[in-house]
Amino acid sequence: MSAQSETFSDLLCKADAEYLFENAGHIVDVLLTDRTENENFNTFNETPDVKVFNLENPPIPKVPLSPICNEDYEGPHNFEVCLIPNGSKNPWVYSHVLNKIFIDMGSQFPIDFKISSRPSDFLYIRATPVFSLMQHAQELVYRCIQHEQPYNNQDVPDHVRQHIVRCNNPEVTYFGDKNRNERLNLVFPLGYPHTGADSVREMFSFVCKNSCPTGMNRKPIEIVFTLENGSGEVLGRRVLNVRVCSCPKRDKEKEEKEVADKGVPRGKKRKLEKSGDKKIFVPGDHMDTNKYELNIPIIGKHNVQSVLKYCHDLMAGEIVRRPHSSEPFKLCLQEIANKMTGKQ
Repeated sequence: MSAQSETFSDLLCKADAEYLFENAGHIVDVLLTDRTENENFNTFNETPDVKVFNLENPPIPKVPLSPICNEDYEGPHNFEVCLIPNGSKNPWVYSHVLNKIFIDMGSQFPIDFKISSRPSDFLYIRATPVFSLMQHAQELVYRCIQHEQPYNNQDVPDHVRQHIVRCNNPEVTYFGDKNRNERLNLVFPLGYPHTGADSVREMFSFVCKNSCPTGMNRKPIEIVFTLENGSGEVLGRRVLNVRVCSCPKRDKEKEEKEVADKGVPRGKKRKLEKSGDKKIFVPGDHMDTNKYELNIPIIGKHNVQSVLKYCHDLMAGEIVRRPHSSEPFKLCLQEIANKMTGKQ
């Protein structure tokens, strides 16, 4: 195999040390071949900074004793996870109010990963699906029996069929096994941005629906993205709520209406109260309540409506996050709604 065609997984297999990733952000062990216990050597000749870990360290348990942490943490490198705005005809939609993506099964959607600084170590992204509600937090998230069948998974390795999340990165590795009570997750190396860009884009998809009775069984889920170094240390964490469904736009509007009617979505009060600290999707000073008038030219009425709808969602999200100081946002929301319907 030529150097150009070698993947990250290939390098791991032929090196003297093999990193085994397990659970939500840890390395279980380092397996050494034909070496003495105290011998000092380098894992990759071309990367002298890679560390060899002490075999005397106790291994991390394969099954976490507590639920996966789902608190946002930007970390020392200002880790950000950004969804790219999409048009109305795409098979997925994003709700700013809920910090939630609604997407059809099998549809590709892009996510940008961004950090403000980069250490000399290798960096990785881990994506771990978990159930959102605390009473289900320790349960494993996996595909239903029907979607996991071989006839639905041509050219898909057996150990990958269980996973509901897929990534198109050629270096991705899938970890965990539901049959051994191991949490399922995927890991890929964080690349470098292209010239002129400040983030790295990856494509994802979901291959099972929330409504599948032998899988997620209508329980809400979220994806926990963690930024990790070569020793499994978590350097950042971002959370994205997900609903895999047949009618993304309809379900989005339904859940947003529930939020507007009830004030907070079911089972999400804690997270929405903290979402004012998030900088991944709505940058800027979240404490600013001044009103700004913006006059910009836009070509096409459909584009005007899209911009107004985006602003409408932003204001609705502020009302949910700050129920005790929501009056200025309600007034602004009404003005935007009037513009959308042609009322002045």
